[in-house]
Amino acid sequence: MKALVYYGKKDLRYEDFPEPTMRPGEVRLQVKFSALCHTDFNEYANGPLYVSAKPHPRTGRSVPLVLGHEFSGEVLEVASGVTRVKAGDRVTVNAVDCCRQCELCQRGFGAQCASAALIGFGRDGGYAEYAVVPAECCHLLRSNVSLRAAALVEPLSVALHSLRRAKVEPGSRAAVVGGGAIGLCTLQALRACGVIDVYVIEKSSAKRRFAEELGATEFIHTEQSDPRQVVLERTGGMGVDFAFECVGSRPALETALSVTRPGGTVCLSGLVPHPIEFNWNDVLSKEKTITTTIAYNDEFPTVIAMLNSGSMKAEPLITQTLPLHEALDTLTHFEERGSTNIRTMIDMEL
Repeated sequence: MKALVYYGKKDLRYEDFPEPTMRPGEVRLQVKFSALCHTDFNEYANGPLYVSAKPHPRTGRSVPLVLGHEFSGEVLEVASGVTRVKAGDRVTVNAVDCCRQCELCQRGFGAQCASAALIGFGRDGGYAEYAVVPAECCHLLRSNVSLRAAALVEPLSVALHSLRRAKVEPGSRAAVVGGGAIGLCTLQALRACGVIDVYVIEKSSAKRRFAEELGATEFIHTEQSDPRQVVLERTGGMGVDFAFECVGSRPALETALSVTRPGGTVCLSGLVPHPIEFNWNDVLSKEKTITTTIAYNDEFPTVIAMLNSGSMKAEPLITQTLPLHEALDTLTHFEERGSTNIRTMIDMEL
C-alpha cells in the first residue's frame, strides 16, 4: 500500500509499505480521509518524540512507522472476537489504544495508561491506504456525519476534554489563546457547552474569519491590541472565568493568565516543545487554578452527536484538500503555511 512513513528526524517518505496484519480484536479499514496535524510536523522536525524508536511493548512496532492519528474510514473486515463493528461500517478512530484493564483505564484515564500505544505513534496510523486498528478504538458515525468531517472528531475531542478538565460551566466567560485548529475546536466546544462570551486571542489576522464564523464574541489581534486591556474592558474589569492556552509558549501562557479573573482557571492545551519559566506570584496571589490536558478519554461519542446535531462543525476547519502523494510536501512545510491554514485533509480517493 502507499503510505507516509516516518523513519526519523527530517526523514519522512511517501512509499510502498506492507499492509499491517490483523490480530484478534482488530479490524482492517480502508482509510477515506486523514488530517495533517502539527503534532506530526513536530515529530518530523524534532523527533522521534512520541513515535516509538524501539519496539513498543504493546504493539512491537517502531520506526519505520506510518504516521497519522486523525482519520476516518470504512471497515473492510473484522478479526475474531469483534462484535463492535462489521464490514461496511463507517467509523472514526480514537487514537488511544490502551489496555482497558489497569486502574487508570478503569477510572476512564486511558490516555494515561502505562502501556497505551497511540495510533500513528506506537502503531501504524492513517496516512496510508489501509489501517489495522483495535475494534475498541472504532466509533460508528451517525447519519449526518460525513467521513470527511469524521476525520476531525479527534481534535474536537481534544477540545471537549480540555473543557471537562477545566470544569467549564454554562453561562461563564472564556478566552482562547491561539486561533489554530485546537483553539478553534475549543471555541466551538465552549459555545456548544453554553459559554456566553468567548474571546479568541491570536497574532495572525488570517485567523479572524474562522474565529468569527465559528462564534467568537470578539477576535483580539495581539499585535494591534493589548489582550488583557480589551478583556478587562469587556468584562467590567473582572477578566474571564476560564482561559485556554492552545499554543504551547511562554507568551501565550502569560496572556492566558493575564486575562483570567481572580479565582479563575487556566487550562494548558498547547504542547510545549521546550521548558518555560514564568512568575508564579500572579497565580498564587490571585488564587488562580492551572490545569492541563492531553488527548481525550470518552469524548468521541459526544463529539459525533454534536456534529450530527450541528452544534459543532468540522467543514469550516478544512482549508485544503489533497491526495496522499502530495501530503509529504505539505506536512514537511507545515509551519510555513500555518498562518492561513487550519487543517489540511488527505482524500484517499483523489
